[in-house]
Amino acid sequence: MLLEVLLAALFIMVASLVGVVFVTSLAQQFLEQRLSFLVAFSAGVFLVTSGALSLHVFEIYEGTLWLAIGLIVVGYGLAWILEVLLPETHHHHDPTCDHGHGKGARKLMVGDAVHNIADGIILVPAFMVSPALGLAVTVSIFIHEALQEVSEFFVLKQAGYSTKRALALNFAISSTILIGVGLSYLALASHNLEGLLLALSAGFFLHVVLHDLLPKRGQHETAGAFLRHVVVVVVGLLLMASVTTALGESHGHGGEDHSEHADESGVGDVHPDDHDDHSDHDEEANHTNDDH
Repeated sequence: MLLEVLLAALFIMVASLVGVVFVTSLAQQFLEQRLSFLVAFSAGVFLVTSGALSLHVFEIYEGTLWLAIGLIVVGYGLAWILEVLLPETHHHHDPTCDHGHGKGARKLMVGDAVHNIADGIILVPAFMVSPALGLAVTVSIFIHEALQEVSEFFVLKQAGYSTKRALALNFAISSTILIGVGLSYLALASHNLEGLLLALSAGFFLHVVLHDLLPKRGQHETAGAFLRHVVVVVVGLLLMASVTTALGESHGHGGEDHSEHADESGVGDVHPDDHDDHSDHDEEANHTNDDH
């Protein structure tokens, strides 16, 4: 399981390098025109992931539903406090956001590092529940991280950093996700905190969706533009739900196939009749020895 989590973390770290694709002014203009749709798509993806996390929390705390809801609310509150204390953890996914000076860029990097640690903490309990949920969380974080890293790349460029240095800093900051993975793994190895971490993660994801990703009517000049973004949210939701369901079914069938192969091979089967036959054979051999 740890290997899967580390591979997922490394995959997410690769998102820190996507800024190089948008070095040219033409690519930057293309991104600015379509970034809001990418954000809306990620909102749909995050909705599925937060819902899946919440369902697993309810299963773990079966019989104590109010405790499960309370822990999810606590996770939501912690994400809100983090945003208040470090507003730089949310870049508003805007390549033209006004952080283009040294102090603002440094605060942005600190906020992003804290956010990455939180992402790493989320990965471990997700993979402990199932590979399908772990992959869903990984994809969600990757999409969100890619959007953030593009914004951060342009912020660092505006602050005077070279392309090479901006990419190197982005990658170094993204590696703090490994700190979160380590902390989460140690916590789960020392105590039974799977339900707690999943609940806090579900609340964290809900906060990201509601405050940072879902399209809002006031952000769009016309009702038509707003509805187009809502449609993109639904597309992201349906696509992620389909992928998650397919992965879950594939994992379940794999387990059934494994059991069937075990039955066919006879491994682990106990045959009482065979045992009796061996016992009878041993008794006959003893009688023969006595006669001699």
